[in-house]
Amino acid sequence: MPAEQLCFTKSTKEMANHLRPLFIIENFGRIPITKVMVDGGTAINLLPHRPLAKMGRTEKYIIPTRLTVTNFVGGSKTYGILDVGVIVRTKKLKIAFFMVDTISTTYNALFSRNWIHQSLCVPSTLHQQLDLWNEEGFMEIVKADPWPFLPSTKCFETRYYHDDLGPFTFLAVNQNSRPHGVTAQRLIEEGLASSLEDWNGPSVLNLQNSDV
Repeated sequence: MPAEQLCFTKSTKEMANHLRPLFIIENFGRIPITKVMVDGGTAINLLPHRPLAKMGRTEKYIIPTRLTVTNFVGGSKTYGILDVGVIVRTKKLKIAFFMVDTISTTYNALFSRNWIHQSLCVPSTLHQQLDLWNEEGFMEIVKADPWPFLPSTKCFETRYYHDDLGPFTFLAVNQNSRPHGVTAQRLIEEGLASSLEDWNGPSVLNLQNSDV
């Protein structure tokens, strides 16, 4: 029978001891694309220029726009909109992606709430998987890529995949009753002030002076 309800198993402390985002490998048309990030904090789907050639697309397929997306460190102009047929397990959808600067992104594509809601999908960074209802109403489970980056990759997201990087917890309090002894030492040692957020994820969508 088709599934009417969705249940995630209770995670153990060991399973939950990570800060990893949710990266999957999916097909854009018939082409598998790695480092596809699923981000429920973003409103629009984003696509850098990098995968264009692999997908057999050129600039002529892009619909020009003047849309700007902004994050914690500023704004980036989008180059246009590209429609792509995305296949996740058995579900096929035509998705609109906004093309963005290739230099400032570590993902090859970003699935936002737009895709999550259209796909009837429930992602879980905690479980490192997403569950979705297919066209027949049955559940399909998509597991996250356990290591989307090469060990030599020099980008911030790779640090989330170190075994000694987990949620921030305080081990004790000092004589002034202030907490100290924070875990997740690798992140702290490499610069907590500049590393608390994923700077590539746009947080605000500016539609002013846009022709979209």
